[in-house]
Amino acid sequence: MGTNIYTEPALYDAVNWWKNNDIQFITDMADEIGGSVLELAAGTGRLAIERMDKGQSYLGVDSSQEYVEYANQKIKSKGFDGRVILGDMRTFSLPNTYDFIFIGFNSFFHLLTNDDALACLTQAYTHLSNQGKFVIDLFIPDPSFLYKDENKLYHVTNFTWPEDGSKGMVKERNHYNDETQINHIWWYFYKENMDDPSLFEFDMHMIYPDTMDRLLTEAGFTIEKKYGNHDKTPFNEESDYQIYVCGK
Repeated sequence: MGTNIYTEPALYDAVNWWKNNDIQFITDMADEIGGSVLELAAGTGRLAIERMDKGQSYLGVDSSQEYVEYANQKIKSKGFDGRVILGDMRTFSLPNTYDFIFIGFNSFFHLLTNDDALACLTQAYTHLSNQGKFVIDLFIPDPSFLYKDENKLYHVTNFTWPEDGSKGMVKERNHYNDETQINHIWWYFYKENMDDPSLFEFDMHMIYPDTMDRLLTEAGFTIEKKYGNHDKTPFNEESDYQIYVCGK
């Protein structure tokens, strides 16, 4: 049994050093919408820092105690006035509504049933101000990834280990369950001069655009825009992403 990657925030940041294609999109959306910001599944604070640097009121919610502490340390070190709190995005309850609520970088896929996904969207709808916007950013499940040879390891990325600067590499394998639409992923973390990798495991619930359309509508949202990439290219059958902008 592998370790949960969502207990290792510094390592998560190190492995995802390359992830920046969504920053300008979220920044532009927040600037356009204005007002208060709520991020669900805020993680290590990667996107939070971008918003607080702009002076915008920000609150994040995340279910990992380790990630919450790490994100708040990051925020404090920058001298920003914002925070991330511990909470479940399916059941959280806050006293305020927010003008811009978003879920970034495929975090929604960690809700492993459609019921859980709908519960999250319903809470987002409840906490959205009347003129506010809800944005969710997801990749489109790719059969060429889901149905790979599960006995073979595939290269994911190279990275630098945060504790000592050693060179590292991640390889992965996966098993996709057609019935549950859950993709179980094994990540093997290699370190130079060490033979045995560290193993991390996690599950992702693959949600296709037709299902996502239905879930958003059931939660009460009006889908106002649907993009196929972070450059705001309109969604089409060739798109790699399903990025929604929704209102009440």
